Amino acid sequence: MFIYAMPRDTDFRKSFPQIEFNALGKPCLPEGHGFVNWSNSKEECIFAYSRECEVGIDLEFYRNRNFEAISKRFFAPSEFANSAEIFYPLWTKKEAYYKCMGGEFYSVLKNDSYPNAKIWHLQGPYKEKHELALCVKF
Repeated sequence: MFIYAMPRDTDFRKSFPQIEFNALGKPCLPEGHGFVNWSNSKEECIFAYSRECEVGIDLEFYRNRNFEAISKRFFAPSEFANSAEIFYPLWTKKEAYYKCMGGEFYSVLKNDSYPNAKIWHLQGPYKEKHELALCVKF
């Protein structure tokens, strides 16, 4: 598996011309060529590739939002977030899981469990405060 940071305007088709998209818009490679996913935030992009298992990745740079209102509307009751330091780790975990596993995004948001997957929070190569989550399906 590798994770690669690059500018947001990177054209993946040049490096991976075989990337296609399924009916839900999830990027995929031809059978036997591995799995890819990427995330954009601000002017940055992070790319994940695995030969063995499905991957999902999410990058979010911190910004001011109404964390309390968003968490009440979209998160499980056990995941109340009233600050960026609580909100962004939860949000990136949920989005990486959804991008890896697929399904209904709203049901992933309202759930506080992540079956059949392993999720890591990673430190990206950025100076600005951010969260980065990687999910793999097992």
